[in-house]
Amino acid sequence: MQDASVVPGTPPVQPLMTALVITVIAVVLIAGFVVIGAVLHVVPVYAGFLLLWYWTSVTHSDLRALAPAVVGGLTGAALSYLLQTGAAMASVPLILAALGLMIVALFLVIAGRLPLFCNASTMLYVTVFNAPALQKAEDFRQVIVATVLGLIWFGLTIGLLGRLAPQAAAESAPAQA
Repeated sequence: MQDASVVPGTPPVQPLMTALVITVIAVVLIAGFVVIGAVLHVVPVYAGFLLLWYWTSVTHSDLRALAPAVVGGLTGAALSYLLQTGAAMASVPLILAALGLMIVALFLVIAGRLPLFCNASTMLYVTVFNAPALQKAEDFRQVIVATVLGLIWFGLTIGLLGRLAPQAAAESAPAQA
């Protein structure tokens, strides 16, 4: 019998100190990414945050899942860019081609084929970047830059923290006889 207070899909309960440390690290990572984006004049930093959210929430920061998260996100951004370009040019063939490719990508996700390119990250990016407010004004070159910048910043820092955390835990653990 399951505990009725546990809601499926919610993160596990953490000790308060662990939650505090993770929160502080997250705030520093996010602030650092915003500063880097501002210094490099990358406007849509939210694209990097989409990558961060997907990678940390869905794949639990598994470094093996980072490449598919990035490639899938870039695939979704590219599909959205095709649709935006077709709409801006009033090109019905390009719009239909973009929609057709999105349907093929959806099929591949459902079928579990080409998971490096067509995965849940792809569908997240397609969903977000096809919002009308973003479609008419977004610079998808900057979206790609922000996503790659997110890969570099979040991938390196979380990967490094993941390597340091087991060492810190081992050093602070009491010696066993």
